[in-house]
Amino acid sequence: MMDLSAYFDDSGSDFGKRDLVFAGLVNRDDSWEQFSVAWSAALAKPPSIEYLKMAEANGLRGQFAGWTRDVRDQKLESLVEVLDRFRPPWTYDVSIGRTEYERHVSPVSPRGLSTPYFVITFGAVSAVARHLASEGVSKPVRFIFDEQNGVDTDIALFLDYMLENLDSDSRELVKRPVGYGDDKHNLPLQVADMLAWHIRWQREDREDPTIMRRAEYIRSKTHIEMPIPAEMIRRWGTAFSQALPILETLKTKGEWQRLRTVAERSKRAGFTPPHADDPVEALANIRAAWDKFRGSS
Repeated sequence: MMDLSAYFDDSGSDFGKRDLVFAGLVNRDDSWEQFSVAWSAALAKPPSIEYLKMAEANGLRGQFAGWTRDVRDQKLESLVEVLDRFRPPWTYDVSIGRTEYERHVSPVSPRGLSTPYFVITFGAVSAVARHLASEGVSKPVRFIFDEQNGVDTDIALFLDYMLENLDSDSRELVKRPVGYGDDKHNLPLQVADMLAWHIRWQREDREDPTIMRRAEYIRSKTHIEMPIPAEMIRRWGTAFSQALPILETLKTKGEWQRLRTVAERSKRAGFTPPHADDPVEALANIRAAWDKFRGSS
């Protein structure tokens, strides 16, 4: 099997549960290369755009400023045709309700977990790895996410630790380190943005038959969904609110940065703290182990 890469982007809603959707596509690297050439040509075809962002397309702003809806839809259809020519065998989406998360988790969580991006990024990696392992895939997958300020640093530090919660077959499918890119220049991230936006829109039950049809079409035949249940989010909030005092100081930016610094040192030294299935216990283990490492180094 050729090398595989997974590209993920996010789309967030401002309505209801305010769902955050991470959606991604996995394909062979040679197919991604051919796709990028064809996608670039489709972007440049008149009326041309430099890049695709669905928020701009939907609002007729940015690259789509001054366009009519009909011309916009024709442009999107031409891009969907490119996706169809190089259709990935697998697509995925992981979603979480930001309203629930900000109500139950953000006020009581450590600094690095005050937004759901860290949790949902690991959820996406986990979903892909577990599914492909079940399909008998043995080639490690390279993961590329749209850039998120600060999250990339935390993921780089804690990913190895979090992956210990996966079974060995799934864990071996994750090529490290996880990468981040600019979706204006990394073309497969633009189709991930298209997928995430359409999935979120569809789940909001918007009555637009063109969008609903396109949402179904751009999914691969094998599409894996992993919604994070509201009851799980509430359990996290309860667990953090009852957490050991060892977690309390991690709510400040300075203390979280100091934890990052010690984590980087210990990681370079080959030290990995004991893992745990519960996120609060896991973070407590990290903090206690790294404090011990710091004290002995």
